[in-house]
Amino acid sequence: MKFINFKTHFLALTTLLILLYSSYGHSQQQEAVELYAVHYPPYMIVDPNGMISGIDVEVTKASFAAVNEPVRIVSAPWKRILKSLKFGYIAGSLTCSIREDRLSYLNYSEKLSEANQVAIFKANADASALNNFSDLNHFKVIAVEGWGIQKELEKNDIAHDTAQELDDAIRSLIYRNIDVLYSGELTTLYRAKQLNLQEKIKIKRMTDKQSDSFHLCFSKKFTGNERLIEKFNQGLKLIKASGEFGKIYSKYR
Repeated sequence: MKFINFKTHFLALTTLLILLYSSYGHSQQQEAVELYAVHYPPYMIVDPNGMISGIDVEVTKASFAAVNEPVRIVSAPWKRILKSLKFGYIAGSLTCSIREDRLSYLNYSEKLSEANQVAIFKANADASALNNFSDLNHFKVIAVEGWGIQKELEKNDIAHDTAQELDDAIRSLIYRNIDVLYSGELTTLYRAKQLNLQEKIKIKRMTDKQSDSFHLCFSKKFTGNERLIEKFNQGLKLIKASGEFGKIYSKYR
């Protein structure tokens, strides 16, 4: 009788331990670091159903996957993301440019991608008078409200109109009394193609404008941010060496 009770208790304890271990393992698998993104095609693309794709999204996922680090990417408005990063409410965000006013609360990864900030003209416009960034002063310019490049125009006292979305800015250039859209080259070309307007615009690069680099940015107040940066950087090296990085880029060109 005692033997039967011991055997019964032993089996019950074993079953309980297995269930606890399985539950713990399942919860561990679900613990993925959340990183935030906005709609900034083709680097980050948030479709109407909330599905998120794009160059930087795929590179980020592949890099973390290469070092077995679970990650989940979700979307939110950019202003909310920055505020949450400042206070350490979230771990990090994709496609951040390094700016002096952010250095106090953000750490950055190795370069994730890059962008050329350019002047976009109507296809039939004369762009010969624009060679340097300061030449924008002689044109009627538009930029997307709140983007870093719009803040750059403000900082340099270049008068400009603003649009709430890139689509609005492209249409304003083509159909309104606007001379130049100041924006990212790849981003604008990608979106103009989606709108079937790529034949109506042309790009002019400025001689004194260098490429801007994009990075993952992590809140300094988020515990473990330095480890996450190290993991991402390791994974990024691996996917570049394997050729996966190049394959991702080729899908969006």
